[in-house]
Amino acid sequence: MWTRREYLKAMLAAGTTAGLGWPVGRAGERDPDAILRIVAKPDTVPIWKGEPTAVFRYVGEVIKGRQDALRLSGGYLGPTLEFRRGERVRIHFENRLDEASIIHWHGVIVPERDDGHPRFAISPGGSYLYEFTVKNPAGTYLYHPHPHGRTGFQVYHGMAGMLIVREPAEAQMGLPEGPYELPLVIQDRRVGRGNRLIFKRMMMDDMSGVLGDEVLVNGRPDAAFKVRPRTYRLRILNASNARIYKLAWSDGRPLVVIGTDNGLLDAAHGPHPYPYIMLGPTERVEVLEDFGQRKPGVELALTSQEFSVGSGMMGGGMGGMMSGGGMMGDGGMMGGGGMMGGGMGGMMGGGMMGADQGQEMPIARFTVARERPVRGDPVRLPQPQPLPEPRFEVKTRLAFAHMRGSLNRRTFDMRDMSAVADDERLPLGKPVLWTFENSDGMMDMPHPMHIHGVRFRIMRREGPTPHSVAAGLMDGGFKDTVLVFPDERVSVQLVPTEPGLFMYHCHNLEHEDGGMMRNFRAA
Repeated sequence: MWTRREYLKAMLAAGTTAGLGWPVGRAGERDPDAILRIVAKPDTVPIWKGEPTAVFRYVGEVIKGRQDALRLSGGYLGPTLEFRRGERVRIHFENRLDEASIIHWHGVIVPERDDGHPRFAISPGGSYLYEFTVKNPAGTYLYHPHPHGRTGFQVYHGMAGMLIVREPAEAQMGLPEGPYELPLVIQDRRVGRGNRLIFKRMMMDDMSGVLGDEVLVNGRPDAAFKVRPRTYRLRILNASNARIYKLAWSDGRPLVVIGTDNGLLDAAHGPHPYPYIMLGPTERVEVLEDFGQRKPGVELALTSQEFSVGSGMMGGGMGGMMSGGGMMGDGGMMGGGGMMGGGMGGMMGGGMMGADQGQEMPIARFTVARERPVRGDPVRLPQPQPLPEPRFEVKTRLAFAHMRGSLNRRTFDMRDMSAVADDERLPLGKPVLWTFENSDGMMDMPHPMHIHGVRFRIMRREGPTPHSVAAGLMDGGFKDTVLVFPDERVSVQLVPTEPGLFMYHCHNLEHEDGGMMRNFRAA
């Protein structure tokens, strides 16, 4: 890593960064308030006892501006970025991997050139300049790679980080701050001999998504936190490739939600108690937890409870299709007629292929200090704002058949990564109602749908929502990712504010990499 003095000196030389070809800035735009450098590189880090684990990771530094704009996080995760609404940020990204990559600022509304579209992926040794003004409200966001076909692999091996946006209005809301604000980045992983991360083992990983049997929090296994008997603001991010969590406290107390994907709830929707919270890949939730309501010295756990998404992961069309065969797993040949004979749905739901979607899992333990409880301030969330009436509608049918997902029977076009169909053109600055229908295909599974470049509100959810998840769906507030369960129709309302080409896709990363992703154009 360069020193800041060396780096700034090189930036000023001839208007570019010496040897790297990075421009100092963009013509006609104001100077940045913060300049950051982020590098993607291979590394080895200690995660479990014994040998270090080979990972991909982001490292970074602040070149100019607030030093708290970037701080190190635990384990192999990228540094936590902290921006302020209204400030201008410049980020120099350098790719030291042996494969192409690009960064997507998930949930952050930025110009087309800064959104991390796969067509902008840079080769090994290359670099990319991001520069944008932070427009999002206070909230919990994230960043991760977005090269087509390799996003799942790169995220699984460590390339993800939390991004926090703050604004002055938060100081008047009575929210916990400083040491009483706790980030929890949740990921499931599977580890093999020599502490090696095991990614894909079999074709089922492409269909169900890669599911691990162990949960890491903030890049560490067996997460445990000592908390004081007072109120905390928990920022929870699901950074898993495919796993959906049903988060609950072990003592049965509700989780009090104050924020979702794209900012804090308004006073009409929160603080809101949930018996449990359903959190799909890249969804976020902010929870207000008063540990002073528990006995001093008590230990409790945050867990993911068991759930089911319906009749099994497969519809009737594939049952028994693979009976009599075997599949190669990490430890050798798996199966035979007995394992496959029950049909694919039963096979995937029974744990015979490894970790399941919906299985019970421990997340983290919390021990409350033996101190006098401290009462927190009352929380005052912002007042609700009316939504405009949408006059433009888009409908997308989600399907998964023949081991590939599709959107309106289309997949991402690698030969023309700018391809847009007529029904994927949205009016700039106009309210749009976008409906996702998960009722077409041979495979019966949920899809976490993410739309780049916008924030949206969930207007309605129709269909047979599985009973074991319904009470934990957070459909209030602004979001950028929504879980759509089998046979559901979910309608969201949005207003495109940035012109250009953006993406929408399933955020099960194995589905995304397999082509369940498309462009839309706002103009």
